[in-house]
Amino acid sequence: MKLTKHKLGELVEVSRGASLSGQFYAEEGELIRLTLGNFNMNGGGFKENTSKTDLYFTGTVRDEFILNKGDIITPLTEQSVGLLGTTARIPESGKYIQSQDVALVRCKEGLLDPNFCYYLISSSIVRQQLSAAAQQTKIRHTSPDKIKDCTVWVPCLEDQKSIGRILTDIDEKIIVNRRINDNLCASRAQSQRSLSYAEAQP
Repeated sequence: MKLTKHKLGELVEVSRGASLSGQFYAEEGELIRLTLGNFNMNGGGFKENTSKTDLYFTGTVRDEFILNKGDIITPLTEQSVGLLGTTARIPESGKYIQSQDVALVRCKEGLLDPNFCYYLISSSIVRQQLSAAAQQTKIRHTSPDKIKDCTVWVPCLEDQKSIGRILTDIDEKIIVNRRINDNLCASRAQSQRSLSYAEAQP
């Protein structure tokens, strides 16, 4: 398989999200603002943020910051070591607002497959470059330009599609298996509670 060297900026567009005023944060509403808590550091992917209650935003938002299902996002701020380079896909259209700590990554048509891109951004080679270039403050930051400046090696588009499809299928099977395991654990716990209750009866 032949690999070609590129700067990420040759293959993708990267944009910063909106600056959202805290006066419009709310505990209920229609639109949810994305935060760093939406990135799953254990294996990557999107997760609902359960650490905050004021995640809704009731102010005016430009359409470009309301994301669509399948959009690829990555953090611009590292509150936990290893967060830079994590990727997630938006699970639902018209629900999530891209905030300023979150970058949107869009592939240039015909150059980079979106599934392949999702795994490329979160690969060790990109993570290492982002970590090395991050601003060395207590909470480290990167930027769209630093992401685009990362050097990568990619195969032809057809090979990208094959690799991206395989990796996506594996991830989907892992998600299904986790759900099955979670359901089994919940069922086992319920059975144990029922047994304990039955044994306690006179």
